[in-house]
Amino acid sequence: MTDKVMRPIRKEEYAYWDYNTDTEYENRKASLKSEMIEEIEEETDSNLKAFRSKLKLDDDMKNIVEKHKAYHEFVTTKNMVEQQLKNDLSRSVDKMYEKLLTWKKPRKWQTDIERKLIEDPKDHEALIRKLCREETEKAYYAGPKGKALQLLEISKKRSKHILNSGLPLNVAVMRIAQEGATQKINFEIPKDVFNPAFAIENKK
Repeated sequence: MTDKVMRPIRKEEYAYWDYNTDTEYENRKASLKSEMIEEIEEETDSNLKAFRSKLKLDDDMKNIVEKHKAYHEFVTTKNMVEQQLKNDLSRSVDKMYEKLLTWKKPRKWQTDIERKLIEDPKDHEALIRKLCREETEKAYYAGPKGKALQLLEISKKRSKHILNSGLPLNVAVMRIAQEGATQKINFEIPKDVFNPAFAIENKK
């Protein structure tokens, strides 16, 4: 009586047989596919010629071969030409850079000479003008027109000497005013500034 009673499958048993069944079938499937792959490869080789003929792509493939070759030959040549032009440019930049450095020391340029300022032609004029202005300014101040600045500096030194000479303040200031007047400098010192009465009056 007990043998005829149908016992429900337990959860653990179901999980085991479900996994085991999947595994066995997948293993067999993999084995069959391995056998089939060999046959598929053989049949593919056998069908290839007819298949290619059916597609009628031979002319297209030949055209692509030619274009591919032409393109890559051009790229190779282009790269060679590009590198050659780059090298030529670099040598020309080096040549100009070295020339400017040769000029820099004897002409005592303060302007920085940087190679990167020579690499791009659009920067050339700005650099040359800057160097020209530096020399022009130097020559201007050293020439007759720049003499006024030289005299101004000399006069300033004289005024400083007077101020530090130990003279009474009123005498020193008047002499500084006189020195300044030679350079068209007006200290605008009031006439009675050193008069004691004037000082007292201005304190009120």
